[in-house]
Amino acid sequence: MQKTSFNHVSDSFGKRILFLLLLVFSVCSLKLCAEDITPAQAQVAREKFVAESKKYVGCPYVLGAVGPDSFDCSGLIYYVARESVGIQLPRTAKAIYSYCRIVPDKSREIGDLVFFKTNSTGNISHVGIYIGNGQFISAISDGENTGVIISSLNQTYWKGKYVATGQFLKSGTGTEEQIEEAIAQDAKEKEKHPRQVHASRSGNSLTNNIIFDASTNAGWSLIAPNSFMFRFRAVDIQINARYKKWFLEPGLALGARINFSQDVFQIPIMFTATMSEYVRLYAGPVISFSDAHLVTSDKTIKASVFPGTIGVVFSTPSFSIKDARIQFVQDISYSVFNNTDNAALNFLESASAGLVMFTGVRVSLPLSSFVH
Repeated sequence: MQKTSFNHVSDSFGKRILFLLLLVFSVCSLKLCAEDITPAQAQVAREKFVAESKKYVGCPYVLGAVGPDSFDCSGLIYYVARESVGIQLPRTAKAIYSYCRIVPDKSREIGDLVFFKTNSTGNISHVGIYIGNGQFISAISDGENTGVIISSLNQTYWKGKYVATGQFLKSGTGTEEQIEEAIAQDAKEKEKHPRQVHASRSGNSLTNNIIFDASTNAGWSLIAPNSFMFRFRAVDIQINARYKKWFLEPGLALGARINFSQDVFQIPIMFTATMSEYVRLYAGPVISFSDAHLVTSDKTIKASVFPGTIGVVFSTPSFSIKDARIQFVQDISYSVFNNTDNAALNFLESASAGLVMFTGVRVSLPLSSFVH
């Protein structure tokens, strides 16, 4: 009876945790949507966007790359918008086209995006950044010049492929006085946060390449030895540090996990590999501070130290608040449990004990945010 009561309380607590995570995400999203800027501030943002894009002229084209050393066409737009003005755009040229407000060619401004159909599919397949005087910057895969280059809309090839101009930044048609005021305000912000100015976008600073992130997750599962239903399992907190300039962005993570359904407190120590903004793999030992019991059962089981845990984390596209990048995450985690004599559990018992889904929120910050 006591155990049933505990499970009921833990399930109720888990639902409240999940609701709280959704509420926090919604409030942050509303805050971002509510933000507005003047035309003069928009003009400054457009100039920052264009200036950032010019830094990468000469970088090679690599399909699927999102910088900072190589790009594909939409990857360049995605990276530059995020780094310069903190806006998270969709990841493909077609999706960016759908996201933008299409404007007449006569209303085109610097910082607008220009879209093209370059293949036989009939879909938007290429996008560039308009920099003024009929020119645009884009990442080119074929032709005499490839990589990130400056091209002209008046070139015969691009004239025949051009489709439309789109805006994701507010129009920057402010007065000269308003623009000067916005530039001065932007300079004051940089003085308040000098750590952001120094090599902040170059990708070469050590403090910008070491990324810390922390996540808070609610654990749940559907599998038990004698049933199939939703159960709140655990609360999990993780802190990870990774080096983004190396292949697979290797990192080290430390967690603290309260597993209510099995009455055990655990500290996972995980080696991580961040394959992209959206996928992370991890594995490592787990330190447990007591024996556990099988879900919905009184059977005592023992957590393995090594092998301990393995899993994959999927993430949503991030949005920015100041230096922080925020994402929703879905972790599919498997931890190893054995019988008390170290013999293996059967398949169903092993899956019900070790397979847990962790749903939560991750906040990422570069080391430069902490170092002056």
